[in-house]
Amino acid sequence: MKKIFIIMAFVSTLAVSCSKEGADLLDPATTGLTESDVFASPQYSERFLLDIYRRIRPVLAHTDNAGPRWRNLAHLETATDNGSTILAGNANVRDFNAGSWTPNSTGMFWYQDWRDGYAAIRACNLFLSHIDNVPSDAQYSFDDNTRKTRKAEAKFLLAFNLAELAKQFGGLPIVKKVVSPTDDDIMVPRSTFDETIDYITTLCDEAATDLPLVQPDAHLGRATKGAALALKARMLLYAASPLWNDPSSAASTAYSGKYDLKKWETAARAAKDVIALNTYQLHPDISTLFLTRTNSEIIFARMQEPMSYHSATHVPYTLYNGSGAYGIGGVNQVTYNMVKEYEVLRNGVAYSVDDPASGHDFQDPFKNRDPRFYRDCIFNGSKVLGKTAEFGNPEPGHNKSGAHNMGYLLSSQGYNTFVFSVKFADQALNVTWDARSAGAGTRVHQNYAYLRYAEVLLNYAEAMNEAFGPDVDALGIGKTALQAVNEVRMRAKYPAGKSEYLGLTGGMPALSSGTKDQVRAKIHHERRVELAYEEHRFWDVRRWKVDPATMKDIKAQIPVYKKNGTMEYQIKTIDTRFFDTKMYRMPIPQSEVLANPLLVQNPGW
Repeated sequence: MKKIFIIMAFVSTLAVSCSKEGADLLDPATTGLTESDVFASPQYSERFLLDIYRRIRPVLAHTDNAGPRWRNLAHLETATDNGSTILAGNANVRDFNAGSWTPNSTGMFWYQDWRDGYAAIRACNLFLSHIDNVPSDAQYSFDDNTRKTRKAEAKFLLAFNLAELAKQFGGLPIVKKVVSPTDDDIMVPRSTFDETIDYITTLCDEAATDLPLVQPDAHLGRATKGAALALKARMLLYAASPLWNDPSSAASTAYSGKYDLKKWETAARAAKDVIALNTYQLHPDISTLFLTRTNSEIIFARMQEPMSYHSATHVPYTLYNGSGAYGIGGVNQVTYNMVKEYEVLRNGVAYSVDDPASGHDFQDPFKNRDPRFYRDCIFNGSKVLGKTAEFGNPEPGHNKSGAHNMGYLLSSQGYNTFVFSVKFADQALNVTWDARSAGAGTRVHQNYAYLRYAEVLLNYAEAMNEAFGPDVDALGIGKTALQAVNEVRMRAKYPAGKSEYLGLTGGMPALSSGTKDQVRAKIHHERRVELAYEEHRFWDVRRWKVDPATMKDIKAQIPVYKKNGTMEYQIKTIDTRFFDTKMYRMPIPQSEVLANPLLVQNPGW
């Protein structure tokens, strides 16, 4: 298909619940509506905009009833050193980790993101080209103020889709109008990276001017002023980072911005603007942070209807009581590379597992860890639904194995870590029904926050440390880099009365100061732990230009039942992955490069 990135424009009706894919509003054969009909009606115009929201790629696994776009079982984290999956339907993840992909690999996420992203960009431009002419209508509460807000939302959505592409590819073809295949200017070259970031941040500023600080309950999930400013801060942090702000870059290209150390200060000021809104604060209970419809920390989220499917696909199904649970749990596993990042607490001090002062016992490895470990992971010894989880493999010649092993996750296949990611799941939800049915059984809120305040604080901390050092309140808001990261870190406390936290009390202590380099390493570590399985690690290792050699050896801490009746934990390499510097940027789909001679492919591809 030629010119996917400009002319693709399928638009589906969106129900208020965001749970069903409806008919194409601009397909006369389906709806009888033309473009003129849609934008002559406030009702249809509103539905058109809601569909653009729905186009944002979902992260949490959803039900069979919602269509294939919702069924993300293996998270992006499994394509990093944090995660692993053996789910048979996710061969693309293993192909990616093996380096078995090229710009022609149409099954990869970046190919889909380019296609879907530009479809959404065109839809935003189409909406913006018509919204001023949509008639006011009191019946649908559509007046000039509503029109101004909806226009701002469309600008935010345009910026969001461009931002998702920019962090993958760099400088983008910037299309600011609706074009058709017959237009003379249909071929659009890539803008430089700096031009792309400037356009995204300008859209964010324009959107923030007219967006409300808080959306009413009936419109939760729509963009706010804070969402626009937080997106701006994120992208300016990316623009300041080593991949896109390389000291060797004397001029901006599609692959990099022009080097400017001041970009760190610009990013810090943008994060400061979100903090200064005084609208957001860290949710005090880490155990309910991702299980409430909304809270003080969420800035922009996908508001899904309550469901049980995500819990059923991520908690190992063998831990459920009774029968009927959807037997495909434990699909995202946590590597030892990540498990070791959760520090050990001893007498109020946090230590690395490798620090002898920690007293860490590698044969009893899951005691007294960072509180977030118990929220994020199920492991050998976890307390789930009144059971103590038992995972592990028998020693050769022995038949003892974990009581809660799952048949399709066998270590002989090389990928099982026996630690399962359940960050967004409800460990107290006893799924004894077929969770593929959206309306069956007990359901919980599992909305996914694309932007939350903890990330803003970590963005601020990183940018402030690079611009001014760890202990300087250079922007005058009473917050240094170290103070910001410590706010996030010290929020991590053991909640009382929840069995999965093993009766532990206390929480994470503050980080001490140090040199800029030392605090940078601490911020990077804290970001990895706090934002695990939220699709940050994949992009962080790239924008930081992490040494590819450190990303290849994937380990697990395997529990092995010995013939003598004991258990032994053995740290083993379970996967050797391919990682190359060209993979810092995703390749532009080759079909697009062939269709548009003005496009230039990313280096190495």
